Amino acid sequence: MNAITVSTHKCFRSATILIVLAVARVAAATPQSAADRPQPVGSARLTGRVLASDNDGPVRHAYIRLSGRAPSEPKSGPPATISRSTETDQNGDFDFANLPAGAYYVTVDPVAGFVRPSRSKSAEIAEGQTIQMTFRVQRTGAIVGRVVDENGDGLLRVEVHPVRRINIAGYTKIAPSGRSAMTDDRGRFRIFNVPPGDYYVVATYKPPRLDINPVPRAGYANTYHRNAVTTDDARPVVVRPGRTTERVDVTLTTRQLVRVSVRAVNSRGVPLDKEARLSLHKRDFLYSETSLRFPGLPKVGTFVFDDIVPGEYALIVATSSRLEEAAYVHVTVADRDLSLNVQTNTGARVSGRVLVDGVPLSAVAGVGGVSVFAHQPWGYTGLTYAEVPRAETHGTDRFELIGLRGPMVFDASIGVGTLVSIKRAGQIIAGRAVDVIGTETIDDIVIEFTKESARLDVTITGTGAAEDPEPVLLVFFSDDPSLWPQGYVQYTRATASSPSAAELGKPAPDSQGTRYSVPGRYRIIAIHDPDITIPEETGILEKLRPFATPVTLVAGQPAKISISVAKLVR
Repeated sequence: MNAITVSTHKCFRSATILIVLAVARVAAATPQSAADRPQPVGSARLTGRVLASDNDGPVRHAYIRLSGRAPSEPKSGPPATISRSTETDQNGDFDFANLPAGAYYVTVDPVAGFVRPSRSKSAEIAEGQTIQMTFRVQRTGAIVGRVVDENGDGLLRVEVHPVRRINIAGYTKIAPSGRSAMTDDRGRFRIFNVPPGDYYVVATYKPPRLDINPVPRAGYANTYHRNAVTTDDARPVVVRPGRTTERVDVTLTTRQLVRVSVRAVNSRGVPLDKEARLSLHKRDFLYSETSLRFPGLPKVGTFVFDDIVPGEYALIVATSSRLEEAAYVHVTVADRDLSLNVQTNTGARVSGRVLVDGVPLSAVAGVGGVSVFAHQPWGYTGLTYAEVPRAETHGTDRFELIGLRGPMVFDASIGVGTLVSIKRAGQIIAGRAVDVIGTETIDDIVIEFTKESARLDVTITGTGAAEDPEPVLLVFFSDDPSLWPQGYVQYTRATASSPSAAELGKPAPDSQGTRYSVPGRYRIIAIHDPDITIPEETGILEKLRPFATPVTLVAGQPAKISISVAKLVR
């Protein structure tokens, strides 16, 4: 049973999704930095084994990294940083001897054929003490198949990706796997080191030459196994530990290719020259070799993108790599050539005021200053289209942001207090991507904080063994679904084990979880960690809500709750 303090700091879901428990400490200036000093030694020892989860066989030559900090003596400077590495031997064993007492993290990177653990294990070791750890790692699988054209001929150098299909309480989330392979001269491919799970397999074709004249007018769309252009019609592929999933074949779907011509000028109407930077980014969860396209050489301010497959795109136009001016345009490419006129801009100016419990910030003492941010949405993978400097209030209740364009997400922080809302013209915009053209002047943003806050401590009980605690995702969200996009949602990664295993999941002393949330009614649930980066869809919360435990947070009254890892029904 692992007691952890869950961060319940109210924050924008799209800006801060995972609550990171480890915090960096800035060392005071010394003649010699901690990193440069010789690492101390002691009489503590940390040993361990890495075993295959299916048969407890040794995993040899796995890379093991140990990191941590040894406590310092009074007036001797900052804590010493400890960093060591080794490999497992023929028995899967590793050994770190002569360690000083301290708090340590151990990470494992096994050789090909095994899944890398998603998180490290931690331990506190006293002088003269020996601690033993065991890591059990799952075997990976492989996917084998062939990519052919409409005539059944194999295609060379087609990029093939397995796309993760994750089920969370009946909600299906699609996420990249990070794995891919290229087809050979007969169209065959083999994707190895694939973690077990459910996948869609998609083939993306890129013409071997882009200088063909005349430009071809037909090409291939991204195609899923078996022969589908969307995941709705795709056939899932199951990858099992240590097994090869075969005959995952794809026949590419032919599509009309189009030309997108862009006539681009700056804010003064002057055509852009060869210093301009343009890109056409496919708005798709899959990032592949064909997702980002660039034009040929410009001709009198006109830039041409050839061989474009119909779909939804984001067009980014910048006067140069320095981003003095730019433009962001949503583009729908259909089955006909497309011509666009685009004018760059210097970016919108967005300003407003800050309130604390309904009172202007300048009239409230003891809360410190406020910082206001605007950034591109999390998960965006194209070229940068806006670089917005942070705005500070500097003793007033006013702020101003400059240089905004395209989809922007707003965020704010205060020295002492908790963010309640960000609104424009009375409408909530916190946690949502707001589309900004770049020529506007907006002066009706209201940011509100509160000095009231509440804290929640959570104990999680799992079924994992003491030496192998279960990785869990703790989801904490408002009981009011209308507040989910505003940011009353947070995710914390932790571990849970049987009641006798409380110490293994205990955060190291470097960790902290003292954060706060706006008082109110919430729900909380611990699920087996699906290992997804940003589980932010409200559809997931809708599925989890019936299984979550209600909790009410009251200002100034720390709450405690004990929950078990939920057994979800698909």
